[in-house]
Amino acid sequence: MMLWSTFARRYMFSPKSHSVINIIAFVSLVAVAVPTAAMIVLLSMFAGLSGTIDKLSEAQDPDIEIVARRGGTILADSLIRQRIASVDGVEHVATYVEQSVIATSAGRRLPIVLRGVDSAYFDVIPIEQYLQYGRTESIATGDILLGAALSGSLAAYGIGTEIELYALNRRQLSTLLPTSGISRHTTRLGGVVNANAEINSSLAITDLGRVQRLLNYNGRITAIVVDISHNADIHAVEQSIEHIVGDDMDVLRREEQNASINAILRMEKFAIVLIGLMIAMVATFAIVGSVIMLITEKQRDIATLRAIGAKSSLVRNIFVGEGMLLTLTGVGLGTLAGIAIALGQQYYGWVTIPGNSMLESYPVKLIATDVLMVVVAVTLIGWVVTLLTVRAKLQKQI
Repeated sequence: MMLWSTFARRYMFSPKSHSVINIIAFVSLVAVAVPTAAMIVLLSMFAGLSGTIDKLSEAQDPDIEIVARRGGTILADSLIRQRIASVDGVEHVATYVEQSVIATSAGRRLPIVLRGVDSAYFDVIPIEQYLQYGRTESIATGDILLGAALSGSLAAYGIGTEIELYALNRRQLSTLLPTSGISRHTTRLGGVVNANAEINSSLAITDLGRVQRLLNYNGRITAIVVDISHNADIHAVEQSIEHIVGDDMDVLRREEQNASINAILRMEKFAIVLIGLMIAMVATFAIVGSVIMLITEKQRDIATLRAIGAKSSLVRNIFVGEGMLLTLTGVGLGTLAGIAIALGQQYYGWVTIPGNSMLESYPVKLIATDVLMVVVAVTLIGWVVTLLTVRAKLQKQI
């Protein structure tokens, strides 16, 4: 073991002549441990929130979605669909058409997002997992599925409740007779979906053919959705599909479909890490204060070491090592505390979310790389600050 580390450990655990040094050393440990634990917990919260958003988006967003690069619809080409279905890693392929329409029920009128889906759609999007009541099969007979909040807003509370849909028929729209361009369709409530906020508040799902007739979109769709197997390389599948569809369509993975949300989460995570590191940097000054006071107290020891031929680097390393021992102890305590809090929330749900029917507790996911990043970053900050301070303090003395 190196000589300087032996001195650093003895200074660390030996009683000091001034009790204030002990107090400052204890405060410095706490000052480093708290931001370390806080960053681990916050990063775990962001990881849990991101995972929850991904899970909830599965109710609406497929693994891959193919949309028109220009314009709102694309031609429903069965050959392209077959070629996409033959790509290695593709499990299911479906299509849908989507448009904003007006829905009325029980004297209430609301704008909704109407989505017409084909028979394979529920193989791609697992809507059945989020049904409060009803059956997805009912849309084949002309029924409609509504989001939970939307169902309440339309006062459509029971299976079979009549709902009328009104949409613009672009091919029949006339400035002389505006009402001639309005298409009307009567349907019934076939089920209620409780998934994410977007679906719950505005989305309605029914049969593809009926929506195409209502919108006069015969032979056209809004998007092709693709479900891929769990062990497939999504990037390889994406490239194969891009080669099939050409330059007229965009091929979007789920994270690209939710690009704005993911960008916000990344920015917030970066901001949290940056603020945490700034707090950790400030906390290391408490360690610096402890080391400076220790240097002041050990002037006689420094003189003795110099007298017996100790090099300047040895003396410097002793006090840098003292600062690093304090830093590592604080980081270790903070890491243990942060992991304990994160795992406790992850498995026992200590912090609950009142009134939320989908999440009983705040989602947390502990990721080893996040913990390692925090440990390395705080340790590095402590080493740099301590090294610069000790060099400056001892420069005039040795």
